[in-house]
Amino acid sequence: MKDILTAFCKRLAIGLGVLVCGSAAFFLARGEGRLTLAFVLGLFAALVFVSNMAHRLWTLSSDTRSARGQMLVGTMIRLAVLACILAVAVLASSEVFFAAAAGFVLTYLVTFAVLILQNAKK
Repeated sequence: MKDILTAFCKRLAIGLGVLVCGSAAFFLARGEGRLTLAFVLGLFAALVFVSNMAHRLWTLSSDTRSARGQMLVGTMIRLAVLACILAVAVLASSEVFFAAAAGFVLTYLVTFAVLILQNAKK
């Protein structure tokens, strides 16, 4: 399992690196370099989502009795983190909110694309 996760994390890091560089270039080209930080904040929110979900699935694979409760708690934690980050972003401005939301959505998409491609190669 560690070999699979190591390969996944390596591919994910490369994909997210490309995503951050591309978004930074996009924001700088538009003259809005300050939105890069909001985008990265959304990226980290998505990484919290994915890592929490992976951790919960990893622990549930050994203890299936508490699976439903663990998944509900995990979902609540992930939604609370997302709500806090987006609430702070919307207080700053609508552009910061949309940059953070874009960072979240794109990171989530890249993560699952890497996962799907990794499983399709098997």
